[in-house]
Amino acid sequence: MFKGMKVIAVAINKGGAGKTTTAKSIATAAVEAGLNALLLDMDTQQNSVKWSRRRASQQGNPMPVVRFTTEGDLAEELDRARAAGCDLAIIDTPPGRNSEGPAAVEAADLVLIPFVAEDVDAFDGVPPTARLARMAGKPAAGILNFAFPGSKAQEETARGVLDAIGLPMAPVVLQRFNAHRDANPKGLTAQEFEPESRAAQDIRALWAWVCSELQSGTIAIVHKKAVA
Repeated sequence: MFKGMKVIAVAINKGGAGKTTTAKSIATAAVEAGLNALLLDMDTQQNSVKWSRRRASQQGNPMPVVRFTTEGDLAEELDRARAAGCDLAIIDTPPGRNSEGPAAVEAADLVLIPFVAEDVDAFDGVPPTARLARMAGKPAAGILNFAFPGSKAQEETARGVLDAIGLPMAPVVLQRFNAHRDANPKGLTAQEFEPESRAAQDIRALWAWVCSELQSGTIAIVHKKAVA
């Protein structure tokens, strides 16, 4: 599907934005599409790694491959993945100011910045991450996460905020559905747990958009002046 291995960094320096949910969902969507996918967990809490262990023990499904890595080992992990014929690597980064986020952004072909839009403070982590992507010359886009189903006001507010800082917003909004939460203890993601659900539809639409952007490279690099 892709020409060479592609790398996605899922990053924002704020907790509770749904980075791990987004990273897991994209990784399993890639596997469903027949790709060899690697999910690299850079958070010391290792929530993605713990999820993969539940997945292997309860489902007998070792895919996608999930590994914990550090900033120092990231380049080597990605080199090994390329040599092994991996199609897509997704990097799940920790919250807060750290060196892992910048390292992941630097290694990425595409930076996804998940965020919530419950209040003004929820947007605080978006501009710093957008600046990282801009400084690294990497295409980036925001993903509105955990939106209330059918809330056009949240989407409009989010688009307005991102427009003001020069960051494109993904056309797919991930809505707040229980399927995401309920799938996690079983080592699954929403599209596997409830394949016909609206949550599953959101993830499949997001995956289709991600594929299109990785193949075409049409996402704009974050506007330099807007986030300076």
